[in-house]
Amino acid sequence: MKWLLAALFLAGVALVVTGLPMDQPLPERAARFGGSLAVLPMTFTHQSHFGKPCATCHHEFVDRTAGPPCMACHVTDQKVAPLLEAQFHGLCQSCHIDEHAAGRPSGPTRRCIACHLDDHAF
Repeated sequence: MKWLLAALFLAGVALVVTGLPMDQPLPERAARFGGSLAVLPMTFTHQSHFGKPCATCHHEFVDRTAGPPCMACHVTDQKVAPLLEAQFHGLCQSCHIDEHAAGRPSGPTRRCIACHLDDHAF
């Protein structure tokens, strides 16, 4: 039993030191979504968020401003583009963390590659 605990401890230390094994290379930042802002590629499906109120993510439902898809403004508007990473991490990741903490199914909370896929993965 002691050898099993020691092996588990060493495996945990190895993960902390070397990180989790990655089966995919990290994606590159590049201009995407019609803007010049260098961002990581992202994946999102509305189907996986079925049942959530649209206004939770879509501010245009709240302030009644119809417009183009999210990324059209969030990467091109000079006031909004610098906030892109903080806005989406604050919105998406915080919701995933809250759902996970409540014991409900959630999206990824820590593993970047789970949301940021390389271009060829689309």
